[in-house]
Parts: sequence; C-alpha cells; structure tokens
Amino acid sequence: MKLKTQLLLSVFLLFSVFQTAWADNETKLNVYQSFIFFWNQFKDEVPDSYQYISLDYKWVVKWGRLEDALQILIYKDLIKNAPVSINPESIMTVSWFNKLSTQILWIGLTGDENQSVTDTQEMYYRDLSAVQEILDQRKNKTITITSGLGWSTNTLWKQGKILEDVYNTIKKDYYNGNSLSDEELISWAIKWMTDAVWDKYTSYFPPVESSEFISALEGEFEWIGAYIEMPTPWELIIVSPISWSPAENAGLKWGDRVLSVDGKEVTAENPVNEVVSWIKGPAGTTVKLSIQREWEKEPLEFIVTRDKIVIKDVEFSKPDRNTAYVEIKSFWDKVDSQFKNEIKKIAEDLSVRKIIFDVRNNPGGYLWKVSNILDYLLPVWEITTHVKYSGTQLDYTSKMDEILDLNKYEVVILQNGGSASASEIFTGTIKDYFPNTTIIWEQSFGKWSVQTLKNYYDGSTLKLTTAKWFTGKTRTTIEWVGITPDIVVPYDLEKWTKLKIDNQLKQALDL
Repeated sequence: MKLKTQLLLSVFLLFSVFQTAWADNETKLNVYQSFIFFWNQFKDEVPDSYQYISLDYKWVVKWGRLEDALQILIYKDLIKNAPVSINPESIMTVSWFNKLSTQILWIGLTGDENQSVTDTQEMYYRDLSAVQEILDQRKNKTITITSGLGWSTNTLWKQGKILEDVYNTIKKDYYNGNSLSDEELISWAIKWMTDAVWDKYTSYFPPVESSEFISALEGEFEWIGAYIEMPTPWELIIVSPISWSPAENAGLKWGDRVLSVDGKEVTAENPVNEVVSWIKGPAGTTVKLSIQREWEKEPLEFIVTRDKIVIKDVEFSKPDRNTAYVEIKSFWDKVDSQFKNEIKKIAEDLSVRKIIFDVRNNPGGYLWKVSNILDYLLPVWEITTHVKYSGTQLDYTSKMDEILDLNKYEVVILQNGGSASASEIFTGTIKDYFPNTTIIWEQSFGKWSVQTLKNYYDGSTLKLTTAKWFTGKTRTTIEWVGITPDIVVPYDLEKWTKLKIDNQLKQALDL
C-alpha cells in the first residue's frame, strides 16, 4: 500500500513539473501555476528550514511543488498559514491574482485605466508577461551584495564600490573599528537610503525597532489607549487617540510627539517597545507625558490615568428610534466581518431613517478591508477604490454583497484630523456615490499613499510606499489636503469631560 502511494505521488509530482512547461499563452492559469510563479521569485532566498513549516492549508499534496511554494511564501511572511482549502486545478481570476501579486510582489496587472476588472474575469498564462516584465525591470536596477560586500551591478557599480570601500575603511582604520557592529553599520546605511526617498511613510526598522506597537489592536490592554508609530527612532508620534480612551479624555491629539515619559527622555537609543513599556501600566495608575504639539512653542504636560482598553473595530448603537450609529475605529483584520454583522441589523430595522458613520480618530488600516466594507454599501461592480502602482494600476470593485442601499437613508459621517488613509477612502468613496452625505467637523488627515511591509529573515522590516489611491467614482485624490467637511463643528472637550456630551454627535443627530 505504501509503495503504491509513493508511486502515485511520484506520478503526480512528474505531472506537476511538466504542467507549467506545457502551458502556452492561450492556456488559462490555474491556482497551482500561479503559486509556482510566485515561488520562482523567492525559492533561492530562504534557508532549508522553511521545509519544517506545517501547513494549515487543506488538499495540498505532501512533498509537492505547491507545498514548497506555500511554505516559502509563509516563511517570508508574504501569505498567512490559513486552514482553508486550495484546489490547484481551479482557474485563477484576474481579481484574485491581482490581490496576491500586489501582496507578494507589490505588482498588479497593467490594464487600461478606463477599464475595471471583474471578479469573474479569468486569468491566462499570457497575462503573466506583464508582471514578469516589471520584475525584469526591477532586476536591471538592483545592486547585488555578495559575501564580503563585493558588488555586482548594471548601473550603480561605481557607487557600490564607494560604499564597499567606506565600509572596509571604517572597519580597518577607524580608531575603535573593532568595536563597531557590522549589523549596525549596514542598518544605518539602509536607513539613510530609505530617508533619501523623502517620504515620511517609507522607513526601515532594524530588528529591535521592527515591531511597531499597535499596528493592529485586538483584545485588552492596560495603558492610555492610543494608536502610535515611530517613523524615526527618536520620534514617537500619536497617530490618534482611541475614542473615549484616557488619552482622548486627557486631551492628547493626533500628531502629538512624545518627548518624555515620567521624566525619561525619548532618544534614538530607545526602541519603540521600550518607550511603550514606560507608558503601559496597571489600570488606575498615572503616567506623565511631555508632548510637543505642532504650532506650540513650548512642550505641553499631560497626566493620564491608565485604564483597561477593550478594543473592538466596530461599535453599533441606536441613539434614538430612527437613527443608527456605527463607529469604525480602525480597518484591521476583523473590521469587515464586524461591520457586516452590524449593518445587517440596520437593514432589518425598518424604523431607521438616518445612519451616522463615525471615523473620528480612525488612523486607517488595510486597503482591502475598507474595500470589503464598501462592497456592502455600493451596487455590484462599482469601483470602490482606484489604486496606482509604479507602472500599473488596479481597481477594487464591489461584488454581489450589497446589504444597505444608502440612497434610502440620510447619511452623516463624522471625521477629524485623526481620520486617515482607509478612513478617507471610506468617506471619500461614499461621498462620491452618495453626494447628499453630510460630513461633519474638520479636514481629515490627508494620507493618499499605500504602504507595504516587507519583513526580513533577521526580524527587520521595510515599510515602503508602493501605491497612491483615489476615490472610486471620481478618482479624487486627497494628497496632503484631506477631505473637506460640509459642516465645521469644533469638538467641545470640556463638555465631554464634565457632562459626557459629544457635541459633534449631537449635531449629527439634530440635522
């Protein structure tokens, strides 16, 4: 029995080897061939230890090339190890391939700017040539570093030799060169390279700084309740305080830079994890933050009482019989399923006449998550977001998932300066298709770019701006400007602190 199984497996593997070779330009691309294409881009970049990854995927033949491909892509953190079924023979759609290619290679299919891609459009083997062409162009611009920092390059050989010589000279002739860390020298060279891009959203994080705190909040935390990031090692920035959190109640705002925590100064020597550990603490205790705020000459001091922060991406309530209130706090992993569950309640409630969407202090999240949410609100095949990459473009389109027809409701959106990226896609696209939507408070953040995280074997991370997004219907960009509100209602912090009255929400209810 065992011999028969091995024989069948050998036949399958032999068939798999020739399957891709037989494919011509008019052959429809299947799932197996697609993953082999991605696998070919990375198969020489990982150690043999990737083979020890146990796959959660179902229906993947043991010791086959597809298993190899999935293991390598998981090892490089390009896809997630998920307990889902994969049918190698199923035909790949252009839409699905686009999503995978954008996630794995940072490349989508080049297409006519005036055409959108439907979810049913099938992928052909010839379509790979567009992606391969971009990959080949990348290779022509790439410097290859071999062992000992020897360089081989097509266009940057001289500059590469200078960098190599500077490195070797420092190690050899610097008076204390033996104490210098190779890793640190190279890390700083990489960091300055990303700085040369002149894009504040593009940066390199060495291993010790790589795990940016609260990239996606889930569960419970005892601290002040704020989304933060460290764009450079010496800058800890509050992206936005979480709604109703101690941070918001104390008056912290998006863009605030933390200078010190309980008197301990934040410097380039303190990785983000260390500074966060200063801020965290048991509920009921206090922490003193020194904050530099834009347009303020002197630092501001805040004493914040920590609390247990329970995070849920979507909150739903009915402030009155005819109004549904939906607060979206971020666009991370579970937001689309939570949003779908809540708006089903609205669709079934015939008393609802007004819907208030609240994206105040929502710093954004995943592009495909906001696209999924817009699927539930737009008619089928409408463009939810238009994205331009280097040399290519992609339309995210709504599928047959419309749950709410917003034409039947009075729609109000609450936003503020902490509403960024995916939040602005959400607001801008809804305003595109439903122009009678009312937007309240102030200009949104104005983040028009899309970032991709690339994780390396040593734990370091490259955060790179890879695309620019536009709203779905009018293809409007909010570059550095943000989305302009229809009604300006400044937030009354004192009224909230003393009376727990949200004056902006009240304005939305009174419209």
